[in-house]
Amino acid sequence: MVVLALLVVPPVLALMRTSVLVGSRPGFEGTLSLDSYRRILSSRHLLELIATTFTFAAGSTLVGLVLGGVLAWCVERTNAPLRTLAYPAVFVSFAVPAIVRVIGWILLFGPQAGSANELFRQVTGTDGTVLDIFTLPAMILVEGIFWIPLVFLMMSATFRSMDPSLEEAAMTSGAGTWRTIRRVTASVALPSILSMVLLTFIRAVQAFEVPLLLGVPAGAYTFTTEVYLDVTSGIMPDYSFSSAYGVLLVAFLVVGIAFYTRATRRASSFSTITGKGFRPRLLDLGGGRWIATAIVLAIVLLQFLPLLAIVSASLLPGFGLKGAIWEHLTLDNYRTVLGDPPIILGLEDSFSIGILSATGVMLITAVVAWVIVRGKTRWGGLLDQLASLPLVLPGIVLGIAVLVLYLRSPIPVYGTIWILVIAYVTTYLPYGLRYAHPGMLQIHPELEESAELSGAGWLTRFRRVVVPLLLPALFAGWIFVFLISVRELSVAALLYTPRSPVIATTMLDLWTNGNTNQVTAFGTLVALISITFAIATYRVSRRFGLQA
Repeated sequence: MVVLALLVVPPVLALMRTSVLVGSRPGFEGTLSLDSYRRILSSRHLLELIATTFTFAAGSTLVGLVLGGVLAWCVERTNAPLRTLAYPAVFVSFAVPAIVRVIGWILLFGPQAGSANELFRQVTGTDGTVLDIFTLPAMILVEGIFWIPLVFLMMSATFRSMDPSLEEAAMTSGAGTWRTIRRVTASVALPSILSMVLLTFIRAVQAFEVPLLLGVPAGAYTFTTEVYLDVTSGIMPDYSFSSAYGVLLVAFLVVGIAFYTRATRRASSFSTITGKGFRPRLLDLGGGRWIATAIVLAIVLLQFLPLLAIVSASLLPGFGLKGAIWEHLTLDNYRTVLGDPPIILGLEDSFSIGILSATGVMLITAVVAWVIVRGKTRWGGLLDQLASLPLVLPGIVLGIAVLVLYLRSPIPVYGTIWILVIAYVTTYLPYGLRYAHPGMLQIHPELEESAELSGAGWLTRFRRVVVPLLLPALFAGWIFVFLISVRELSVAALLYTPRSPVIATTMLDLWTNGNTNQVTAFGTLVALISITFAIATYRVSRRFGLQA
């Protein structure tokens, strides 16, 4: 409890304290006042900011839910050929940093030099575009595509465990396939859909990469970009104003998390796995299975399109080249990247921070999960709430909270990778717990009781019995936290320094300075390394846990 409290509570308190200290800057304490809140709440810009943030979050949630839900249904409930291609596409999408994928979409649909728009103009002979990526609708589309993997993974579990006898009963009663889907399948999945809508909406409100790279050029600002620009746009940032924005955003997200928790609790009343001969079966779509296959392939293609744009750009010396593309292929961009010390330092820092963060998160959450499940204490619920608190802190807000805390702290971590490790461990505690807690529930207490009767103390029981059986869940959580740590931008954007760059901030600097080809080469290398590292770790993890 002390460890969790030290990680989670001080940044939150520092954020709230700074928000009421007007004029708070490096070296200046500020004056106690609510003026920052007064300025924000009385600003005419606030309504526009709320409207843009809500539209962006709601629209991207709808896109992600529809596309991800349809993909999950086609893969788990139908006999569509090639449906298993969805899994590698989802895996690759998780491994690739979001900033790389956003840049890929810009290279495809940039209004002036986007390759898809150029091809459209050549074919039609007009000056039009297929899609202007620097607009609010394009932001919604791109962010929605980003949420397809998460929706797919969570909805797949729901569809996989759905009792097909319910659908068969509807068809026996005369309902057709599509009416059965609408009246039975969708109704049974409604609690999961509702909880997914709330979770995705909350995460979309916290989104940073798409609003920064697409929204700022379009003049469509969200709360996260407003906080970031308030801190970075001036020579002497006013932390009070930015912190007040952060506190208001957190207050809004707390309400969303409350609705999400309530919706998740109600989901248990829709259980369909029972002891009465449950067995999953696929729906035979007949000729419609080819339509389902086309849908799967189209959604999978959306995951790979920006990566193809990134890889192709990384092999070219520039844009607007004449002649056949293969005549210009070169590896010079990779040579430049591999010979640039700051880029190599960013790569080394990111993987070091990812390994340290993932290890720290899973060690802490393994013990927390044991206390919650096994501990005979009334404090288990408080531990769960402490570990889940960072869910309501957007990355950019947590970045400010950690920044203002450690700028005034005697602990000399600012300007080093350790401040990023602390911030990442705090951010990803809820995700690690979501892996460790279900894994702990699967281990029967009689195994520990047998060890205790044999004279083993708690530490020995935990190390020799619990951890080996829990390793598959811990490894899965480790891989997930490592991948999202390596690609994280929102938390690092305000905490990194030239001495402690990371992959995402290095890419942002290269992109801002116009080094597009270096960004694409660096992004390709990061994607390949992340995917290879994750696959290797996953294969190692399969050697642990229960064996035949």
